Amino acid sequence: EQTRVANKSTYWVVFELLWRDFFKFFARKHGDAIFRLDGTLGRAAQGTHANSRKWGFDRRQFAAWKEGRTGYPLVDANMRELAASGFMSNRGRQNVCSFLTIDMKTDWRYGADYFECE
Repeated sequence: EQTRVANKSTYWVVFELLWRDFFKFFARKHGDAIFRLDGTLGRAAQGTHANSRKWGFDRRQFAAWKEGRTGYPLVDANMRELAASGFMSNRGRQNVCSFLTIDMKTDWRYGADYFECE
């Protein structure tokens, strides 16, 4: 950037590299705890922490999510694109995964498993 020009593109390259490095070091620090249901919060995730969640799993809801039949056009369009083409944008993945975990209260690992298989 010092020999060239700093612009929107160079900003985002640096931003994404910082996120990559943050998660790399976070994973190194916490090890396999990041893959547990309550993650790195452990027992604090059981209702005492601001980020605590009551996880559930509804097979019909999960099937609707995978098939793009949730009734939410943004989620459904992204999931159908994945089924049809094998592709989903990074922003699409963020949206559908956020919906799965926050709105459907589904353990994120079910979504991760689905994406690994697709």
